[in-house]
Amino acid sequence: MSSSHVHGYVALLLHAHIPYVRHDKDEITLEERWFFEAVVDSYLPLIEMMDRLQEERVSFQLTLSLSPPLLAMLADSHLQMRLRQHLVALCELSQREVIRLWGHQDFSPTARLYADHYHRLLVIYDRLRGDLIGKFRSLRSAGCLELITCAATHAFLPLVKNDVVLRAQLEAAVQEFRRHLGSAPAGIWLPECGYTPALEPHLQALGLRYFVVDAHAHNAADRGLPLRTSSGACAFARDLEAGAHVWSAEVGYPSDADYREYYRDIGYDLGQGGGAEWEYLKPYVLPDGARIHTGFKYYRVTGAGDAKEPYHPARAAQKAQQHAEHFVASRVAQLERLARSREALAEAGREAEPAQPPVIVCPYDAELFGHWWYEGHQWLEAVLRGFAAARALGVVVDTTTLGAYAAAHAPTTEAELPVSSWGRGGYAEVWLQPRSQWVHPQLHAAEDRLVLAAQKHADPQLLSKMQQRALNQAARELMLAQSSDWTFILDAQTVTDYAIHRIESHCANLHHLLHALDSAVADRELAELVIPLEKKSPFLPELHYRLFQPTASIYAKNSTLGSPFSASLSQPKLNSLANKAANPPLRILMLAWEYPPHVIGGLARAVCDLSKQLAASGHEIHVITCLTDSCLPYERSEGVHIHRANILQSGEAIPFLDWVFQMNLAFTQTIAHLSEQGLRFDILHAHDWLVYYAANESKQSLQIPLLATIHATEYGRNQGNLDTPVQQRIHILERKLTAVADHLIVCSLFMQQEIQKLFEVPEHKISVIPNGVMPFLIPVDSPKTANSLLASALFDGHSPNKIIAFLGRLVYEKGVHILIAAMRLVLKHFPQAKLVVAGAGPELERLQQLAAPLGDRVCFVGFLDESDKNLLLHQAELCVFPSLYEPFGLVALEAMASGTPLIVSDTGGLAEIVDHEVNGLQVPPDDIHALARQIDKLFQEPLFSSQLTKEALSKVSAIFSWAPIGTLTIEAYNKLIFQQNRESGIILHQKEIIK
Repeated sequence: MSSSHVHGYVALLLHAHIPYVRHDKDEITLEERWFFEAVVDSYLPLIEMMDRLQEERVSFQLTLSLSPPLLAMLADSHLQMRLRQHLVALCELSQREVIRLWGHQDFSPTARLYADHYHRLLVIYDRLRGDLIGKFRSLRSAGCLELITCAATHAFLPLVKNDVVLRAQLEAAVQEFRRHLGSAPAGIWLPECGYTPALEPHLQALGLRYFVVDAHAHNAADRGLPLRTSSGACAFARDLEAGAHVWSAEVGYPSDADYREYYRDIGYDLGQGGGAEWEYLKPYVLPDGARIHTGFKYYRVTGAGDAKEPYHPARAAQKAQQHAEHFVASRVAQLERLARSREALAEAGREAEPAQPPVIVCPYDAELFGHWWYEGHQWLEAVLRGFAAARALGVVVDTTTLGAYAAAHAPTTEAELPVSSWGRGGYAEVWLQPRSQWVHPQLHAAEDRLVLAAQKHADPQLLSKMQQRALNQAARELMLAQSSDWTFILDAQTVTDYAIHRIESHCANLHHLLHALDSAVADRELAELVIPLEKKSPFLPELHYRLFQPTASIYAKNSTLGSPFSASLSQPKLNSLANKAANPPLRILMLAWEYPPHVIGGLARAVCDLSKQLAASGHEIHVITCLTDSCLPYERSEGVHIHRANILQSGEAIPFLDWVFQMNLAFTQTIAHLSEQGLRFDILHAHDWLVYYAANESKQSLQIPLLATIHATEYGRNQGNLDTPVQQRIHILERKLTAVADHLIVCSLFMQQEIQKLFEVPEHKISVIPNGVMPFLIPVDSPKTANSLLASALFDGHSPNKIIAFLGRLVYEKGVHILIAAMRLVLKHFPQAKLVVAGAGPELERLQQLAAPLGDRVCFVGFLDESDKNLLLHQAELCVFPSLYEPFGLVALEAMASGTPLIVSDTGGLAEIVDHEVNGLQVPPDDIHALARQIDKLFQEPLFSSQLTKEALSKVSAIFSWAPIGTLTIEAYNKLIFQQNRESGIILHQKEIIK
């Protein structure tokens, strides 16, 4: 059979996982080095490889599983900082190695290779600002990478005793995946390929549509076809032949003599007798002087003995290319054999030609590539290029992701799979053998006790918040103890003391917490136990103990784990329950980078007005914002507690994004100080991306729901262009904020659609609540009330002017340049027209140059305080807001409230506020002539203008006053708090049914 008739797929899957090894010690530990090495050796080079393939337009498909512990550590700002320090140290050592080995015939080329390699990775890491998760999400959006999840702590699932604990491992994993990546996973990598039929109902309920088992568990594995399980999931089989090419210790590619030898490292080779060599090496090993692998290795595998020859990078790269070509050819030949076999069976009448083409599933540990097998990424890149080249030559074989194959070729043959794994012996020998036989009785006892405690405390309303946190932490401790990594280490007999300590300490913590609860100790005493454990392991922040209740299923079709009500709970009933659960006055913590008198744009006014309204409604509001000149670090204004954080460096002294990070550090410290004073908050409300870091940190440390208001997006502000690194980074931070927030508020339907499209946020996670406007205060008509520029513009002593007002930040997307261009046409018919531009911003100088030919007919009066702004609105005959992008348009509301006719662009939130020829006029964005015609129309028809303002005032009063907006906001708060406290609402639903 010719290769041109081959039809089939190769699915390469990389499983990325490191156990949760974050430590709160000042000094780096050996275990944290595992994480650093995985990122530097494996994940960053993988990103570099995929970027290169994309840039060169090489089509490829990969599936990558990301375990929740790995996601947690990748997102941890503490570890991100230490990881960068590790990279910097590698760069420093690589430069020193180049000098040390200068001129050495065998080792100098390798030293230079390391120097180039580590400096390149540092550049990539800095370009990503440490956000590898965001990069993986971007690659997923590009269509070349599929991301799937793993069990919450990589537990070996067949040995989990209780069904609810088995379920919790999966539910918490899906919850974490969604929190970090913004959507639910379609598939799962079962840790160690550990399958048990008990998983089936939970896979179905969570929408996990595919997984991988080892070949011996799968009776269609030799035909390259997945099977359908009882849950409807697609069970793929690991391909043994493709696995042996990589995994086999005897014939696998990594054992080739020309590849780099992992175990010969200068961390062990140098300075054995102390002296100068040891002093040279000492800064790059552990603080206690313990020797470790540094990553600098100069020998090749050579052979089975201890004698090793020097490593030659070029020779190894050539071998990686040869092995890649062999792998590609082997998979093509394998698919040919499968096709011939199916044809023969069909001709013999023993089997009809199956509908789906075969797929060869090739799963490997991501850490194998680059870390254990240094040339692994070179090989993988050559494999992907090889398959792309084969397609170009007419060989009908393609790479695919597991999800794409499962969606396009869903299996119809159903089978019951046995309990199995891919470990030694095919079942549980690795994780259950004499050296670890003591572990699982301890884990099972801990499971039983936690399940009983969850049943005993079925209703969280009967518990204090600290008692709930204690139960949640007990659940966290159980999951951390269940990690299969600890029993794997006991089997391998490597760092056994550490593994034993992790199992025993987590189990002991669980029992201490539950004993304290059983003893009904005071919250203060309980906090002394709970809070240090939370700080030590800020992991699974959304985990709730009610996952471990037998009746507490959070499953709901077409819903998310963050959405706590089952699909069968009707909206009227939901509202009824929410009203019953409504708390007394809330203590609310708001984060906003600007707050009056520090005003940059509309955000400051919106946050100020909302906070004052909520305070007036009886709630306790604390706003964290920036300390500025002439402001007190703390003040109470109209019931609002304003805490102004002191940022060490000014915004002018350092790059803006660095200043933002400094601001967030100051915010976090201020919040910590409030917590130390005993303040406990019910909810956290973050305003825009600038406070992301503090919001994310505080959500975890305070253990409260996070609601975020997205006032605008960088993508929208720049008309879809994210060309600069700053713009790209802001976009990433916006995405991260939308992902980490439990719920979002936007001010318009336009913004809701934009957020859904840009950040893949489900509609149910977003509430549309408009901004409001305070009642307009009629000013005194006197030049004394205005700043000098405004006084001159309004009261210049000439014949009466027809004032056209623009108020807003002077940035491109506000469209002031369009209004100035339209003024040239307006002045031909109304020479007494005068445009007064109020505001500041980066476009000021360019706009002044554009307006210069119009003389005093265009006046720039700078930023106005509230009284001056009211004076301008009162004096203006009309207001014009010709925005190209406008999420809401608060200043348009203010114009409507002032009784001033207005013209706006037909875009964004402005189009929702202003009804054309009802309460204002609309014009197409960027249409100079249309704008000029509408200005002329309002000047010519004063009665029509008066009717527009009358309707505008009516709309503002009915929809945009702060009282109803405050009520909607409190409802959103209460719903979120209700969701967290009641978890899924299922128990409440059951009580309603019983009634």
